[in-house]
Amino acid sequence: MAKKGFVLDNIPNVVSSSSATGKNGWSLCIGAGVSMPIFPDWYTLAAELANEFSTDKTVKREDMQKLEFSPDALIQMVKNTTSISDHDFSIKMSQILYENLKTKIDPDEWNSIIEVLEANHLSSCTAETWEVFKKYRETLFASTTSYGLAKVILKSIDNNIAPKSILSFNAEPLLFALLNSYLMDYRVDETHSVPKQVFNKVTSSLSNQGDNRIPYIFCHGLLPVKEDTNIFSCSIDKLVFLEEEYLQLANTSFSWQANAFLNTCLSQHVIFIGTSLTDQNMRRWLSWIHSNRITEMKQHNLNVENSTQHYWIRQIPEDPQQIPWIEAAVAHLGIRLIWLKNWSEASIALEKLLGLYVAPKPKKAKTIKPLHKKPVTTKRSRYKKS
Repeated sequence: MAKKGFVLDNIPNVVSSSSATGKNGWSLCIGAGVSMPIFPDWYTLAAELANEFSTDKTVKREDMQKLEFSPDALIQMVKNTTSISDHDFSIKMSQILYENLKTKIDPDEWNSIIEVLEANHLSSCTAETWEVFKKYRETLFASTTSYGLAKVILKSIDNNIAPKSILSFNAEPLLFALLNSYLMDYRVDETHSVPKQVFNKVTSSLSNQGDNRIPYIFCHGLLPVKEDTNIFSCSIDKLVFLEEEYLQLANTSFSWQANAFLNTCLSQHVIFIGTSLTDQNMRRWLSWIHSNRITEMKQHNLNVENSTQHYWIRQIPEDPQQIPWIEAAVAHLGIRLIWLKNWSEASIALEKLLGLYVAPKPKKAKTIKPLHKKPVTTKRSRYKKS
């Protein structure tokens, strides 16, 4: 029987229960949803790729969905209609991915945005470049879920409950850039012109994961922002957005992506947000972990069928009848739902899961003073004091 999901009013504190459930803290796992509407979802990307290579009628997002294939299969479908190399196809995918963002940036400032998005370290950009990014952070990027999540993540670090890692299934680094941008805001002091590095960009098994930093792992690779990007700032060879790449990864039991995901889900509570949880590799890995956990619990005479380990933050469906079905669809993966009325509640939900939420104090009602105060008149007593 699937466990009923939580709503904003009754979200549990995951951190306080970590030791009781044998977990060592928490990690965050994000998908394309946290970067919308700045970046397209995968169905839209597949449709725009099809329009790029097809001379037929315009293909819409709805047309791709009607084909009933997974996004990776749809992107593979488009790739199979071309004769270009995998590298050139990836570059074209990157151009389409960043097309919407580029139209919203001042052309004279676009190179600064590229520098920040491709930066591996805080010192990779000048202070002036970070200031340009900050301007768009507080306007353009404020419309994304990543904007609020970045603030909560840094708040968790300040309260000594930092995430053990951040797993990204996106091909773009928006959240990574936002986190570093906020660090530039309040970690600079009189001694340090550039704050201490907190996050490591991990794009392969060779990436630096030491120095007591938080690994930000691009599990499905990272597209370059421009064609001549430094090979250490992206990972085209690790992209997993074609179906053939998914199948190869599925047949590789000890890929670095699988190991990173499995180790994280085995040892920590994982909070999923912005992902549909339809990724077959992700579901396979979660199923292995949950099945092993149930087996071990039964060996210890614990009669438990569903043991919740992880949480999935998503918006409540328009049709309430879908709620129990969605909860049941991830119960065997050890996942429990956190239902939101709208995405503006996402950062509050994460704060509550981490025990960081503080309800805003109610505003005091203002007392309205009369415009004209009438003088108080009193009658004198006609009796004299004796």
